[in-house]
Amino acid sequence: MKPQIIHKLTTIKKVVANNLIDNGVYAKSRSEKLVIVIYHGVDKSQNTSFNERFFSVSNFEKQIASFKKHCNILSYDDFLNANYSSEKTNILITFDDGYANNVNYALPVLDKYNAHAFFFVTGVGTMDKKILWADVLDIVCRHAGKDSVVKLNDQVFRFNGLKFVCKELNTDLAAYIQTSKKTGYEEKEELVRQLLGIYDFTNKKDMEDYWLLMTDEEIHKASLSKNITIGSHGFYHNNLGSLANADAVAEVLLSKKYLENIIQKEVTSIGFPDGSYTEQLNESLNKEGFKKQFLVDYRFGDEHKRNYAHDRYGLYPSMGNNHRILYKILNL
Repeated sequence: MKPQIIHKLTTIKKVVANNLIDNGVYAKSRSEKLVIVIYHGVDKSQNTSFNERFFSVSNFEKQIASFKKHCNILSYDDFLNANYSSEKTNILITFDDGYANNVNYALPVLDKYNAHAFFFVTGVGTMDKKILWADVLDIVCRHAGKDSVVKLNDQVFRFNGLKFVCKELNTDLAAYIQTSKKTGYEEKEELVRQLLGIYDFTNKKDMEDYWLLMTDEEIHKASLSKNITIGSHGFYHNNLGSLANADAVAEVLLSKKYLENIIQKEVTSIGFPDGSYTEQLNESLNKEGFKKQFLVDYRFGDEHKRNYAHDRYGLYPSMGNNHRILYKILNL
């Protein structure tokens, strides 16, 4: 078939799908189906220069409006009690990382549409460097020169034009940190210090949407909305599945204490940083009162045993326009 014909057929399919979605067709015959989605950030212009995680506030509002029209957006109580619609796809909205933009841009939209969401928040905002290492790495990699070097734990990572790589270990800096077994935040804070020495963007006001974390006051403000449930995202944003179980549990309990002190409510949910977890950790946290645990790429195939652990589906600008995102959700 000629490319021109294929292109026309594809266009026709998209037009038909968009119209079907607008008329609510795909929202039917999806009995008690549940989809849990992950957002990260919302900005003003959907700038994907640094990462593919942030939607513009206008696109985010379009998505929430579509979810409200075609899906059943669950509250925490609905989700906890399995109070699902049998007529529409049930959707649960979650946000990872605890960016200030969640409060500045996402929260007003959620309140406008009376749509509930989880905000999973770290304790990194209490550190000296109040920034997630991954955000610093993303941004610095857009500005680093080819002679840029990071030295961490006696390992040298050289910038190759795209990322920092250690040839001796045959790994890049992000992978090295993600698999680290070090607890606390000292390793990450040292990484952040060196990266900001290469390119310090933290004094640029127009960059704040891409790294600035919620303050304690903003966490409290979000918790006052009936549409927000605050949950743990670990304290240091360590990959919890890489740590010894006792260390991982200790970090989550530190996060729980920190958040509960701010919001004066019990914290009973966790979204695992980078989706990193183990079965043992799930079981340990369930005993500590974490009734709902949110994963990425459910790995162990034992949903009936761990019915408190739930897989999630990430939403990113690279997925396409808002109709396509809704189409994918309704057809998962």
